[in-house]
Amino acid sequence: MNDIYNIHSHIFTGKCAPKDFLQVAAKLGDGASTFLKWLILTRPISWLITKLGNLIPKRILQFLKIGVMASQEEVFLDLKGAYDNSEYSGIKIVALTIDMDYMSDPNKKPEKDFNSQIQDIYKLKKTYPNTLFPFYGIDPRNPDIKNLENLKKAIESKTFVGIKLYPANGFFPFDARLDSLYQYAEKNNIPVMTHCTRGGSYYLGKNVWSVIPDNPTSVNPAHPLMPVITARISKYKNAPDKLFRENARACNLFSHPENYIPVLDKYPKLKLCIAHMGGDIEILGVKNPDAKTAKLFQAAKTLEGNLTSWYDIIKQKILIKEYPNTFTDISYSLCDENCMIQLSSDLKNGLILPERVLFGTDYFMVAKENAELKVVAVGQKNLSGYFDQFMSANNKRYLF
Repeated sequence: MNDIYNIHSHIFTGKCAPKDFLQVAAKLGDGASTFLKWLILTRPISWLITKLGNLIPKRILQFLKIGVMASQEEVFLDLKGAYDNSEYSGIKIVALTIDMDYMSDPNKKPEKDFNSQIQDIYKLKKTYPNTLFPFYGIDPRNPDIKNLENLKKAIESKTFVGIKLYPANGFFPFDARLDSLYQYAEKNNIPVMTHCTRGGSYYLGKNVWSVIPDNPTSVNPAHPLMPVITARISKYKNAPDKLFRENARACNLFSHPENYIPVLDKYPKLKLCIAHMGGDIEILGVKNPDAKTAKLFQAAKTLEGNLTSWYDIIKQKILIKEYPNTFTDISYSLCDENCMIQLSSDLKNGLILPERVLFGTDYFMVAKENAELKVVAVGQKNLSGYFDQFMSANNKRYLF
C-alpha cells in the first residue's frame, strides 16, 4: 500500500496555549445558556469536565479532554490509535506546532512556552521517526525570526519537515519580518502550511487593534493589493457593526486569502498550502443551510468589498499555473458534507485541479464536530474518486 498522510493535525496540549485558548475554542452554539457560556470561559477545564459533563455536548467534552491530556505524546497516540484498527492503519501524521507565545496578553502566556513545545517534539520524533512529521510554527513577533537560527536547526536536523503559520493569532502573512523565511522556504523547497478560515482560533488579547496596524509592513510593499488591504483594515476599524471591530471578526483581516498574493508574486515557486479551503462560511456562502452563517458571509463580503468568496479567491487567484506549488487542504471543512459536495462538484467541473488538494483532518480541533474516523468518512463518501490521491500522491508531493 502507498504511504498515506494526514497532512493537518495538532498534538499540542492546553498547556502550550494561552490561558483561555481551550475555553474559547470550545465555543458553544446559540442553544447554550449565557450562564453555561460564562462557566466555559471562566472555570478551569478540569472543573468543567468533572462538574458539567452532563451539560456540555459530548463532542465539546471530547475536545476538552484531549486538550487537557498530560503530554503531546499522549495526544499523538490518541490520534494514531484512532487509525490503528482501521483501513488507514499506518497513516503518517503531520503535526503542526503553533507559536502561541504572542497570542494573548503577557499575563495569559502559555504555561509551556513555544520552545518547550518544540523540545517535546524533538523527543517524539526520535521515538516515532517514521510516523511523525512535524511542522515548525512561526510568528514574526518571535525574535528568532531575525536569523531563523532555531527554524534552520529544526529543518536541517531532519526533525521538522515544514513550516506552520497561524496569522489569526495576530500578524499578517505578508509581514516584512517574514521575508527571509519565505526566501529560505522557496530556495529549499520547504512546505508552508497556513490557516485560512473565518473564525477558528484568533488573537485573545484585550486590545486587538494593538496588533492591527493601519499601514502594515510588507514583503512586497509596492504590490497593487497593498492599498486594497489597508483600505480593508480601515473598513473593519470603522465598521458600523461593532462585532467586526472585536477580536473574533477583526482577526479575519489576518486570514484573508488575498494576503498571500503579494507573497506569491515575490516568491512564485513557494510551496504553500492555504488550509481549510477558506472554511465552510466561505465555501457555502449564501447557500449555507444555516441562515445565521449565510448572513455573516454576506455581511463580511459587503464590508470587505470582496467580489467573490474566499473559496473562489483561493481557486481562481492562488491555485493557478503562475504559482505551481500552491495547494489547499480539506481539513476541518470535511466535517461539513455540503462543503465536500461543493468540492466534488468543482473537481468534476474542472474548477479546481485534483492535484492541488491535500487530505488532512485538523485533529484535535475537529473533535468539536465528530470523532476522527467519522470525519474522515464524510470526505471519503463524497470524494471517493479522489481520496486516495489526496492522502498519498498529493500529500507526498507537497511534503517532499
